[in-house]
Amino acid sequence: MAEPTKPTIKRLFALSGNLCVFPGCSLPMVEKSGTVTGEICHIHARNKEGARFNEALSEKEIHAFDNLILMCGRHHKIIDDEEEIYTAETLRELKQIHEITAGRPESIEDSFFAQVLLNVYQRVSIGSNSGNVAINSPGAIQGNSVTVKTTKKSVKVHAPTGSIGSNLVLSKYISHLIERYNKFASSDLTRKSKFSFGAISKNVSDKFGAKWQLLEESRSSEVIAYLQHRIDRTRQCKINKGKGYSCYSSVEEYEAKYGADDI
Repeated sequence: MAEPTKPTIKRLFALSGNLCVFPGCSLPMVEKSGTVTGEICHIHARNKEGARFNEALSEKEIHAFDNLILMCGRHHKIIDDEEEIYTAETLRELKQIHEITAGRPESIEDSFFAQVLLNVYQRVSIGSNSGNVAINSPGAIQGNSVTVKTTKKSVKVHAPTGSIGSNLVLSKYISHLIERYNKFASSDLTRKSKFSFGAISKNVSDKFGAKWQLLEESRSSEVIAYLQHRIDRTRQCKINKGKGYSCYSSVEEYEAKYGADDI
């Protein structure tokens, strides 16, 4: 099957400004460390089982610049799971607005980032799955390349049973703490270096040896304590505490406030 060309992804990366296209998302596509957090997404899917598939498009058109956007993994999943909301027209409009506000001319370095994004795109091809597959999960079978074929119309990737990611409440709460840290830390105008919204997730991975979603649920208290400590150290949190305000809620308070159905 055909795939996007390197020049196409180079142009796409430059016009993305190295940011997720989704409104309000500040996650980089490739972090300064080289970690890839972005994904090459299709406005019209490459196969008929995918979101917004258009049988009138040729393979060349499917992988052309006009049909591609760059997004973080979370928002890529959202637009494909809710294709009735995120129509092709809506996504093209989002792309156009983002390119105007965040885009920049191509640079020599963009060739490197384009190749990195393509490497990730080519590394995992999901195509039938009769069981569970865990990728880069402690205790699971490891593989550099995983090809999954399925006759089902869609494929959902779940965190391994017993992991933090398989617990909806813990997942939402940890995501809440990460968002709270990013909000507080990014608001510090005394910072001497540019703030990276993806750095805290990498810090967690480096400290615990894997992405927090793939860690055993029994380690959730360690991850939560670490994130709360990082929030406590921010300038904004210290100001809030000085005024008698809490910087974050506990897991129990968070669940009670939003409710299991809302979470």
